[in-house]
Amino acid sequence: MPGSTSRELYWARIKTVLHAADPRVCAAFWLFGLINNVLYVIILSAALDLVGPNVPKGLVLLADVIPSFVTKLCAPYFIHKIPYNIRILGFCALSACGMLVIALTPQLQDAKSITIKMCGVMLASLSSGGGELSFLGLTHYYGHLALASWGSGTGGAGLIGAGAYAVLTTSLQISPRDALLAFSFLPAIMLVSFFVILPLGPLRASSSQHAGYEAVDEDDALDEQDELDTHPENASLLASSMHSASGRSFTSAKGNGRSSALVGFKANLRRARGLFFP
Repeated sequence: MPGSTSRELYWARIKTVLHAADPRVCAAFWLFGLINNVLYVIILSAALDLVGPNVPKGLVLLADVIPSFVTKLCAPYFIHKIPYNIRILGFCALSACGMLVIALTPQLQDAKSITIKMCGVMLASLSSGGGELSFLGLTHYYGHLALASWGSGTGGAGLIGAGAYAVLTTSLQISPRDALLAFSFLPAIMLVSFFVILPLGPLRASSSQHAGYEAVDEDDALDEQDELDTHPENASLLASSMHSASGRSFTSAKGNGRSSALVGFKANLRRARGLFFP
C-alpha cells in the first residue's frame, strides 16, 4: 500500500536521525535551553511575592524583558569577540548574582527593597538574553539536533519553572525567599553542561576556521552589487547594499584614532538599519 510505504520511509528517516544523534550534545543543549529560560519563568511566577499586592506586577515583567531585549538588539555586533567559555562563566555569574540579590533582599514592600529586587531581576534578564544569543550560535557547530534539543529545553522551562516554584511554596510550604535562594544555584548546571557534558571537539575544531561576523569590506559590497545586478528578483535589496557601503566609507573616514571594534560596530549598525529603512 502507498500509505504504509510512506509511513515506513518516515519512521526509517526518524530512526536514522536518532541513531546518528549524540546523546551528550542533545542532553547539553536541552539543559542549556531549560536553565537559560527557567529563571525567567520563576521570576514571573514569584512576581506577587517580589513586589506585593500594591505594586503593579507589570513592573516585574518590564524588568525581566527589557534588559534581555536590549541585549539581543546590540550584542550580536560584538559578542562574537568573546570566547564561549568566558560567555558561559559570565552568564552563570550574572544569573546567580541576580537570584541571590532577589532572595537575600529583605522581604519588605518599601520602595528601596523593591528597587533592589528589580536590579536582581535585570541581572538575570541580561544573562538570559546573552545566553540565548550564544547558545543559538553554538548550535551552528553541532547540527540541527542541537537546535531541536535547545527548543525542547526552552519549552520545558515554562512547565518546570512554574511547577517547581508552585510545589516548593505551596505544597512544601517553603518560603519564597528560601525557594529563590535554592533556584540561584541552577545556573551551575549550565557550567556542567558546557564543560563536562558537551563534547567541545567540534567547537575547538571550527573556531580557527570561523573568524566571526565582521562588517563586510568594499570588495564584498561590490560583489554583492554585481550579484544583485545579475538577479533582477533581488533588486529590492540593492538599495540596502548601496546604503551600507556608503555608511562603511563614512565610518572608515571618521574612524581614524578609534578602536577597530567601535568602527566595526557602527558599520554593522548601519547595515542593520538598511534592512528597515531604505
